[in-house]
Amino acid sequence: MKKLSKYSLLAILLLTTLFAKAQTMTDGIFMAKGNLCGGVTYMNDSWNKYWEGTLYRENKNIGTITTQAVMLMGNYGISDRFNVLASLPYVSTKASAGVLHGMNGFQDLTMSVKYRLAQTKNLSVIGSVGGSIPTNNYVADFLPLAIGMQSKTLFGRGVLYYTLPADLALTLHGTYTARSNVKVDRTMYYSDKGYFTNEMMMPDMVNFGGKFGHYSYRWQLEATYDQQITQGNIDIRRNDMPGLCDKFDFTKVGFIAAYRVPQLKDLQIILTGSKVLTGRNVGESTNFSISLTKYIDFRKNRTSEIPTGPICRPGDKNHTGSMTEEHKEH
Repeated sequence: MKKLSKYSLLAILLLTTLFAKAQTMTDGIFMAKGNLCGGVTYMNDSWNKYWEGTLYRENKNIGTITTQAVMLMGNYGISDRFNVLASLPYVSTKASAGVLHGMNGFQDLTMSVKYRLAQTKNLSVIGSVGGSIPTNNYVADFLPLAIGMQSKTLFGRGVLYYTLPADLALTLHGTYTARSNVKVDRTMYYSDKGYFTNEMMMPDMVNFGGKFGHYSYRWQLEATYDQQITQGNIDIRRNDMPGLCDKFDFTKVGFIAAYRVPQLKDLQIILTGSKVLTGRNVGESTNFSISLTKYIDFRKNRTSEIPTGPICRPGDKNHTGSMTEEHKEH
């Protein structure tokens, strides 16, 4: 039996796709040395039609499934090219019809480190490793209204970040997540066949995607693409509840829009939205979020040559990835 699990930043529930990852976990942006970026995010995900295997359908016994979450997140710069990140969401779920009650509570703590492995003037090659652990004994075997999967995870991620003229940027990322098996409150379950055990075997997952658009210190406006592929081929059985070990695949597109407000000491407001276009055993969900983030400089000896806050244009000017005052003015 495997003992590892998938990257469950916001493992949403059964037929829902995962919530958007904390922004800096899949991009090329770093916090400068001695700087902390902290923030809070509100997320809303809803769907009323889904794919039962490959069958596109709706279920009026549950109506619309809505998942909301408030997530705390932080990113600290050990150096200009080595960051430590963490996030913790509080999740609540509800169904608009039927007799199933929603659930709520803190979900999984996710932590990772991100390192810039190599860099030319315009291209950064970035590696990241991390994992997640459930923060409490919430019930996972209750999809689509569970708040998470109860699976410990380990993941490795690669990111390519390429900057272009006019503050344009292209980001490509790929992640492999290993997930631990999950113990449930029953001694038998059926997926592709009957298993007489209380331990559900969780397949690993692969996520990849990219984004393109404008990124400067002050403004961000980018289009996003994400795809998830789950190993295995277990589908939801006809008119049945989904299982934790089912195959959850999706393709979605979205956007990120952000602005640092000078009048609020560069408090950043981030809006995101996404829509699932195709899937397998997931809901045709629409997701939106709003985040507020702020950075704090903890360095004791500050000099104008050392950047403060996010390093958003690696390779510019001095080829070190440092943010210059010129970029701040953008």
